[in-house]
Amino acid sequence: MDQSIRTDDIANKLQASNQLMAKLVAIFSNLFPRSTGSFTMAAAATKTVTDANVTTSSIIMLMPTNAAAGTLMGSAKSLYVTTAAGSFLVSTASAAAAAGTENLSYAVFNPL
Repeated sequence: MDQSIRTDDIANKLQASNQLMAKLVAIFSNLFPRSTGSFTMAAAATKTVTDANVTTSSIIMLMPTNAAAGTLMGSAKSLYVTTAAGSFLVSTASAAAAAGTENLSYAVFNPL
């Protein structure tokens, strides 16, 4: 009888630990929202990308996903990002227009 009580007690504690861990994950996800997405650069010098998780202190990481984007990122037109609440602006460094065929993926990270 004592053995079954101990086994039940262990199972209950493990279940409580699992529930607590799920709550902690939810809290950290809310504190540090992050998101990913993709866009095609406009045939212009700038492109605004809307994402509700972007803040003025967000870190945006861009990754070219086709040859046109890789060529753009390796040229004098290389892209840079300016953040705002709810969006970020991608601009070419030379202020010259991109071709409009460059596909990029992005990740948003929000530090404290």
